[in-house]
Amino acid sequence: MTQNAPFELLKSMRDAAVSLAAEGLTYSSQSAGVKNIAYRVGGVNFYCDARDVKEVSTCESLMTIPQTKDWLRGLVNSKGVLYSVTDLSLFAGFGRPIQTNKGHLLLLNDLDAQSSLLVSRVIGFRYFEQDDKIQDLEGVIDAVDGLAPFVEEAFHVDGENWFQLDVVKLLNAEQFREVQ
Repeated sequence: MTQNAPFELLKSMRDAAVSLAAEGLTYSSQSAGVKNIAYRVGGVNFYCDARDVKEVSTCESLMTIPQTKDWLRGLVNSKGVLYSVTDLSLFAGFGRPIQTNKGHLLLLNDLDAQSSLLVSRVIGFRYFEQDDKIQDLEGVIDAVDGLAPFVEEAFHVDGENWFQLDVVKLLNAEQFREVQ
């Protein structure tokens, strides 16, 4: 492999893109889609727009808050900012709390709410193709239980359903804001 091979590859990709553009077509890759963060809650696959999440973290030093709903697990300090911790499994009505020492926190990118979601496991970034979109959401929505009002669409990929959680809609919901 020559030293210039990577640059030659990039040049050929650029030339192909320019050629396609001249024909009125576009050259796209998988990363051209919306970047999503995929995670699992109670055995159900979810994802949200990566722009809705400021940071993924572990749930350390959780401070409990007395006399709140069971799904509001407490507060966590991240870089000097306090975030409320919502156990998404309990909020959804799945019945089993997520073990804080094994779960992950999605610190949400909303300065007003300063909220985080405790999820069972963060899988990573995912992209979805429109061909994989589930057309009849009513047929699969029961799997998400109490999160159904916040699911906008779903995809079926590799034998699994993936549900989009609308984080903004969740944060603005009265039931999410009512913690006592």
